Amino acid sequence: MLQKASMRTAIAVLIVSLLAACSGNGGGKEEGGPSGVTTPPKAMKEPVTLGFVFGSVNQQEFDKFYVEPLREKFPHITFKGYPPGPGANINDLVTAGTIPEIFIGSKGAITNQLNPLGLVNDISPLIKSNGYDLGRLDPATVDIMQKVANGKIVGLPLNLDANALYYNKDLFDKFGVAYPKDGMTWDDIYGIAAKLTRVDQGVQYRGFSDRWGDTFFLRNPFNLPYLDPKEEKTTFLNEDWKKVIDNWLRFYTLPGLKFDAKTANKEEDRKVFTSGLSAMTVMTLDIPSWKFNWDVVSIPAYKEKPGIGLQANALYNYILKGSKNQQAAFEVAAYMTSDEYQTRMSKDGRFPVLTNDKIKKAFMENEPLYKGKNIAAFSYNKFAPEPQGRSPGLVNNVNVQDKFLLPEMINLLLGTKDVNTALRSADEASVKALAEEKAK
Repeated sequence: MLQKASMRTAIAVLIVSLLAACSGNGGGKEEGGPSGVTTPPKAMKEPVTLGFVFGSVNQQEFDKFYVEPLREKFPHITFKGYPPGPGANINDLVTAGTIPEIFIGSKGAITNQLNPLGLVNDISPLIKSNGYDLGRLDPATVDIMQKVANGKIVGLPLNLDANALYYNKDLFDKFGVAYPKDGMTWDDIYGIAAKLTRVDQGVQYRGFSDRWGDTFFLRNPFNLPYLDPKEEKTTFLNEDWKKVIDNWLRFYTLPGLKFDAKTANKEEDRKVFTSGLSAMTVMTLDIPSWKFNWDVVSIPAYKEKPGIGLQANALYNYILKGSKNQQAAFEVAAYMTSDEYQTRMSKDGRFPVLTNDKIKKAFMENEPLYKGKNIAAFSYNKFAPEPQGRSPGLVNNVNVQDKFLLPEMINLLLGTKDVNTALRSADEASVKALAEEKAK
């Protein structure tokens, strides 16, 4: 009996010793288990390579906003970029039998690149299986996709293109005009522009100049697309286009202003603010080169649309149909909409896609050029709604803006046509081009 008792005691001591050893620092347990319980280490995920097509980013941006912040979070993933070039364009890749996981692009990519190649992918099943909350996103980012992709969610947003009205403080001071303020209407801004459009010592100064085709036409707040959503025709004969045109044209027909075929071009007009000869603009260019003091206020609103700015423009990670690693691609795209990632990106100058006001306030924190500027102006107004996209089967690859509408608007600036004639000409030429494309 004593021998059995001694044996039981020895076994008990051995078990206690083993347990003590397992609970020591050298036991290889994973930290963080509940109540000190040992938990096995997580299995390493299988290595995977994700392909990214550069639709709207360059190599430097890809490295900064993708590779650098993501490789630590996803050590098992290799991020392969496809910059524009022979063999790396999406058409070439598909022809070669290579379908990357993600196309980085704006809304235009859906109709111009992805739809024609059959790459538009409804990711609703991925959203559901991953428990992803779309409610965290700015509604404008979801609205864009659903309108352009006929109700589908085909990717997750990366950043929004937030706009503000930039103004040259030196010109305002030179001519004794009060600075603009947040919450102004286009009527208010026109009144200011009229005071600042003048000739001084032989120099023509402008109250306002811009890449006007985008600010006034492409991103108008009246829910006006260029092409009818359901028919092979334009919307140019809609009465609301006259409101847009009248608002734009008055800034360019102030006393003393003269244009020719070159200076009337929206890209040329965009450069005037950079030169220091214009007081206000929206679509900026080459900010580091500016030689004057400047600040920003909110985008002006139409009196008919109080509190509404321009249509949103966003950059997306579109997960492509037919790609091999869609779950991994979704995990990466979802992380890029996390609070952690969006805060980092907001500080570096990419406007966040979340509704979180704290993250919006962090916008441009790391950008020295914007130190002390009125950052709140970028989120002062709501985005205008996205126009309804075209129904499947309708022609989508005729650029009626650059081919027909904007050239007719230049005719207005040159005084060779009136508004009604210009719109009618743009409509007739566009309808003809649509019909020709449809017949191919």
